[in-house]
Amino acid sequence: MNAGMGIFEAGASHERPLRTRIEAADALARAGDPRLDRDEDNWILIPAGEFWMGAQKHDAEARNYDPEAWETRGHSDEAPVHLVSLRAFRIRRYPVTVHEFARFIAAGAYGEARYWGAGGFGEFEEPEGWEQQQETPSRPVVAVSWYEASAYANWAGARLPTEAEWERAARGPHSSRFPWGDLPPLDGQRANYDSGSDAPGAPTPVGLYPLGNSAEGVSDLLGNVHEWTADWYDARYYESSPSSDPAGPSDGLGRVLRGGCWDYGRVSVRVSARDWYEPTIRYREVGFRCAGEMR
Repeated sequence: MNAGMGIFEAGASHERPLRTRIEAADALARAGDPRLDRDEDNWILIPAGEFWMGAQKHDAEARNYDPEAWETRGHSDEAPVHLVSLRAFRIRRYPVTVHEFARFIAAGAYGEARYWGAGGFGEFEEPEGWEQQQETPSRPVVAVSWYEASAYANWAGARLPTEAEWERAARGPHSSRFPWGDLPPLDGQRANYDSGSDAPGAPTPVGLYPLGNSAEGVSDLLGNVHEWTADWYDARYYESSPSSDPAGPSDGLGRVLRGGCWDYGRVSVRVSARDWYEPTIRYREVGFRCAGEMR
């Protein structure tokens, strides 16, 4: 078992082909991946502090310059770059896996209204394609609506991260352009995204891209699956968002997604890239991870 864990170490990213590591990780998950039951080990502590949120593409000498920052008709939902202060929080090392979500289902939580305060109670019974998903327990659970993600977080004694918390975790303590630093993921070893014919073309087991981890040890922040956050989406929210612990607008048409995913191109695999879906949407590109208060 310990030998098999080597596929999640940085050196293995170059020593073994990606397809081989995917197969090994899936086999390990079916046998019992020990990472998935180490609950406290999978919480990453993010200290209180400030960081610069957002991106801009017009001044290479200014903060958070990103030539790939999205913009249309002179407006970017990633701008303006603004200073944000956050309280200390915790965030999960990995997106929620099929293995973990199975516990939520087994506990009968779909039938417990107390977990569904944000809405969606009685609308769903399990994720779409659940029978097939269970064949790969260490891959992120997908095809869950925002309501299901929120209910799971409540059941687990956690919550969804705010958009600001997610970006702070992705930027790391040095406010990098990517979790691993400032160099784009051009070698296919740092994130699961649509990089061409060699791309996986599906979600991959969590933690399989260790070179893509943040300096604080958070995995899979870019690529693999889009991640639901707590916030409603507003394209102009950054123009007036609070400077301390912003929690998004009070309402909107959809909830914010972050991180890009396995079938998105590299331009979406950036820490400042924003997307959104209606909270009832369930796509096989979309999963989530949990956050929580410091203990």
